[in-house]
Amino acid sequence: MYMKQIIPKAIGFFLNAAAIIAPEWGANFAFNLLCKVRRAGISEKGKAFFKKATQHTLMLENNSAVLHKWGCGSKNILFLHGWESNSQRWLPYYTMLEKQKYTIYALDAPGHGMSKGGKLNVEVFRQAIEATLSHIGPVDTIIGHSLSNTAIGYCYVMNPTINVKKFIVMGAASGMDAVFTYFKEILGLSRRSVSNLSKMVNTIFKIPHQDIKLSSFLEKVTQPVLLIHDKNDAITPYKPIEKVLKKLPTINSFITCGLKHDLKAQEVYTKVIAFIDS
Repeated sequence: MYMKQIIPKAIGFFLNAAAIIAPEWGANFAFNLLCKVRRAGISEKGKAFFKKATQHTLMLENNSAVLHKWGCGSKNILFLHGWESNSQRWLPYYTMLEKQKYTIYALDAPGHGMSKGGKLNVEVFRQAIEATLSHIGPVDTIIGHSLSNTAIGYCYVMNPTINVKKFIVMGAASGMDAVFTYFKEILGLSRRSVSNLSKMVNTIFKIPHQDIKLSSFLEKVTQPVLLIHDKNDAITPYKPIEKVLKKLPTINSFITCGLKHDLKAQEVYTKVIAFIDS
């Protein structure tokens, strides 16, 4: 446990020194570290689940992503996983959806699931989502978990006319600010390091990363939204979500207690399916 704590701090010390000596190099190194993915394995159940689907490879600017497809219904449903996850997390929902009513899609983001690569950032995730929407056409409901919601919000702020009827937001972070805070705390980064990284990120994103916030998306969205979050979520804390919901009381919400970040429980599956069917 001690080694697990000391290694990130040692990396942070190195980055803090680089921020003074070689700020541009240090910011690039930090960004690449932030984007590096530890690929989650695919279980035997997951492999069997994927075998039931057809796969399509989406070509992005400098990456690719795999899109899974099940069913043949007239309504398109799109599932988007979070950081270091993959599309097998949506198996419980697949079993509950009518395959004659819905065509079910699930995206493996670059570096995840069946997709190639070892890195991912929110800009690349946005590109993957836009390529998916272009490929499949109008979407009845997008269901996002964790980091994918930051990318969805980014897509929407850039283009509110995207052809999506409903959104389900599960275990969402407050925005890119939460990503920076997490990275800063785990590595012990200095203000200079964070400032250099912030400037570097803004050369990659299409809008300032400070504007990529869950609240910005929820304030602008005109389609129905269901927000699901757990009070004990340690990955994406509930307090910022509670603040957003108090500000926007008309947003549909389902707040759980004890399911933590994964939100894997029958009560959640039932709520999601009911919202999709509504």
